[in-house]
Amino acid sequence: LASPAGQRVHLSALENKVVAVDASIWLYHFLKAMRDDAGNMVQGAHLLGFFRRICKLLYLKIRPVFVFDGPPPALKLRTLRLRAQQRAVEERQRRKAVEKLLRNQLQMHILQAAAES
Repeated sequence: LASPAGQRVHLSALENKVVAVDASIWLYHFLKAMRDDAGNMVQGAHLLGFFRRICKLLYLKIRPVFVFDGPPPALKLRTLRLRAQQRAVEERQRRKAVEKLLRNQLQMHILQAAAES
């Protein structure tokens, strides 16, 4: 639809400037990226991530202004629905694979137990 309008800028070029931050992108990033050693979401990841980035920006003398946009436009709603459907399909496939693996392991365990007795 439109070509990208953003461009990379070195943080030092933003010193003493006010910068708009898309808060929803940060939230999503922290919730997906901040995991513990077991792969589980870190409790309070969104708060911890916001705090760290805000501290970094303030240290660099960059003043963030957070933008919380409204609901997605109609065009994006279709994309979001398709993504949700795809996640549901992938989840069903994952569950079937797990069930098959567990069933096979159980059968092997039963066969080994029968062979030993």
